[in-house]
Parts: sequence; structure tokens; C-alpha cells
Amino acid sequence: MRIYLELVEVLPPDSTEEPDFIRVDVTDWSKEDVDNAIQLLREHAKQYQAYILQIHYCNHDSGGTCSFEVIQ
Repeated sequence: MRIYLELVEVLPPDSTEEPDFIRVDVTDWSKEDVDNAIQLLREHAKQYQAYILQIHYCNHDSGGTCSFEVIQ
């Protein structure tokens, strides 16, 4: 299983832009390093009107499905 932090910009429905998307592989990181990365992503997200910050538990390598946990 791979673990990712993901920051996804949420755009208004009428927007023609593509939303920003940041994914960081934190699979082998310590809890402290993950917490620091979350703080950095939150700081970066201040430029967006709306966003989703989530943990993505990816099981594709083992033939499974993914699950997500919203951090915000």
C-alpha cells in the first residue's frame, strides 16, 4: 500500500481552468514529517478559494481499491 497526501483545488462549477493538484508520497515518512508536510500544504492552500486536503491510501499495487480520509 502507498500513502499519499493530496491537495486538490476546488474550482467554481463554471470555471474553465484545470484545478491545481499536488500529491506527495509519504509512505515511509515519520508521523512528524507527515504533520510538517500537512502544515506546508495548508499554507500553500491559502491561495485557493476552496480546496480538499486528504490522505489517499492506495492499494492498486496489491489489486485492491483506494480509500481517502479528508484532513481538513
